[in-house]
Amino acid sequence: MSFDMSIAWECRDQADQAEIYYNHPLRTKVRHLEDENLLLKRLLRENGLSWQPRSKFSQAPNRVTRSSSKTNYKPLPHIPVEIQLRILSFALTSPQPIIDPLCKVKGEHLMPHEKPKTNQLAIHFLATCKAYHAEGTKFLWSNNSFIFTSPEAVRHFAEVDFIYREHMKEVTFRVIAKFYDDEARTHKISRHHHPDLKKAITLPINKRPKENTLARCGFRTYGWYQLVDFLGALLPPFDPSHAQRHDGPNTSNAFLLPPPPKLLPALEKIRIDFVNFGDNLFNNPPPQLHELASHYFGCTLNEVVLTGLPGDETGLRVSSELAGLLKNEGLLIDHAPIMVALKNGMRSLKCDAVECHYSVKVVRAMKDIVGHHPHDDVHAPWFGVDFPPAPPDEGEPPYSYFHSCRTMWKKIPIHLDKPTDRKWVLFDRMTGLPWDDIEEEATMFDFFGDDEEETVCDNCGEIHPGAIPPVDMMDLYDEF
Repeated sequence: MSFDMSIAWECRDQADQAEIYYNHPLRTKVRHLEDENLLLKRLLRENGLSWQPRSKFSQAPNRVTRSSSKTNYKPLPHIPVEIQLRILSFALTSPQPIIDPLCKVKGEHLMPHEKPKTNQLAIHFLATCKAYHAEGTKFLWSNNSFIFTSPEAVRHFAEVDFIYREHMKEVTFRVIAKFYDDEARTHKISRHHHPDLKKAITLPINKRPKENTLARCGFRTYGWYQLVDFLGALLPPFDPSHAQRHDGPNTSNAFLLPPPPKLLPALEKIRIDFVNFGDNLFNNPPPQLHELASHYFGCTLNEVVLTGLPGDETGLRVSSELAGLLKNEGLLIDHAPIMVALKNGMRSLKCDAVECHYSVKVVRAMKDIVGHHPHDDVHAPWFGVDFPPAPPDEGEPPYSYFHSCRTMWKKIPIHLDKPTDRKWVLFDRMTGLPWDDIEEEATMFDFFGDDEEETVCDNCGEIHPGAIPPVDMMDLYDEF
């Protein structure tokens, strides 16, 4: 085998797409029902019985039922409804996130600790009675977190009733890059991809036959297009009630019903784990990514967490595109890879806070500083629509001498696996970075005034560290 470090060509593999179409859950269910129906008919035919439905008058008399039996049936002791609901809530709450709900999970997409030997949910509660089914379904979709490892699993999530989907606020996408090649070549990810890697990782390659066409040849990958398909699956699913057109008395007064809601209309936070996205391995993302992130879902989320993005120019561009999902003053977190896909399954990567790259940034935080941003016009309402900023975090931030009109407080997670444990961090509105990282650069203008006069902020008129200089000084700041 030869070793090759060529850049993969982005595409959707036709063989995988055909397999996805064939294994669609509804189509698979129909095939199973047809096979079961044929098997039952054959059994009846072999025993000389007809499969035609029998009338109620032909049923055997003196049929023994539960009510007619002499068994002394004793009901269970009465339990208050509040306790029943509490038991039901615990029974339908998984200690781990549920992966690919309503779909068959692939073992190569799971971490070792995500392969439980026993059932983590008492799902059979839902089949007990109608009351438990109604109340338990609410707990099932509201008490658990979900991870999707394929765009098809996200699309199939539309089978869940909208009354349960409309309140979901967080979701995690696991984008595992797939690679294809029609030659016997070895492709690897450098050991510099993560500090925990001691040597280069060999990528799992799906072999494809060589074809006499330029459309499907060479080293290919399904990476950025997979990300596009993940975001595209969040678009509003088809709803016949919203596909009707109503015409007024005149054809010019024709109007449509309000657009159908998105798959997860209340989504506030999204986490995307990129797996096997090595440096200098991918081309630039397709233009559909900008269309989805900045137009269809632009300015809709409060927080976006990205792990495993490549550190090259392509990764920076994807991070910038995905920042379009955030509202003004939204939080963007860029973390080092946390897992890698091998030939036999997934492997977790241990992350040391000192060695792993972990960056946070506040997106478009300059809107509140009116009239002094070089591109302040872009924050004006677009086509009469004003996008509200991300809501402030709950709690009282600590005191800081550097807090002013230029800075803002945000809560950031201490660890990705514990998103509820957070700490206060002071951010600079102009750069969006933590104040500790740019304090020296931001306060350099404090010394530009006279010796006996401190710098006065051109925005609020007060004297504070990092005061915003006049417009001409802002031009000088941009040069730095």
